[in-house]
Amino acid sequence: MEFMRDNNRKKVIDVFSRMFEVNYSKVKNLAYSLLKSELDAEDVAQEVFTKLWEQQSIWIDNKRELDAYILIMTKNIALNISKHQKIRLEYKERFLEESSDLTDRDLLESIYFREILQGIYLKLESIPERRRTVFELSRFYGKSHKEIADKMNISVRTVEQQIYLTLIELRKVLGAFAG
Repeated sequence: MEFMRDNNRKKVIDVFSRMFEVNYSKVKNLAYSLLKSELDAEDVAQEVFTKLWEQQSIWIDNKRELDAYILIMTKNIALNISKHQKIRLEYKERFLEESSDLTDRDLLESIYFREILQGIYLKLESIPERRRTVFELSRFYGKSHKEIADKMNISVRTVEQQIYLTLIELRKVLGAFAG
């Protein structure tokens, strides 16, 4: 029994390794063409193959070609990163527009505000992707808990929990500035 388990594990690793070797450069090149960033392209490739590893049922003992599936997954992940970058840029531009008429005191407050905002963005970047997506859909796009649950195929309770956990993390950031 143990021999079969070890043999099966080796087979899975061998199949995944071949899939990785054949597709890594395609994935990275597609991501680079969409994002124009070497680092972002590497992040996308890493995420694609991590998701594939976690979803072994898709490619183990599968006789069909996975090239199209892998490239679509790459495109979707890259587009999500692009959308996230666009949102950050929009917030930055809006902030700069709003802060164009400032007195000296306003300027100091604006700098302090920017530091807090940067801390919040850094914290949002560091939380798990699904939790961040739930939070952004709720707070940035005004989606209801039910809409988010339906869209992400999770329970409303999970949505509430993810938002709650994110708010705890953001309060820590704000507490560091207040203290």
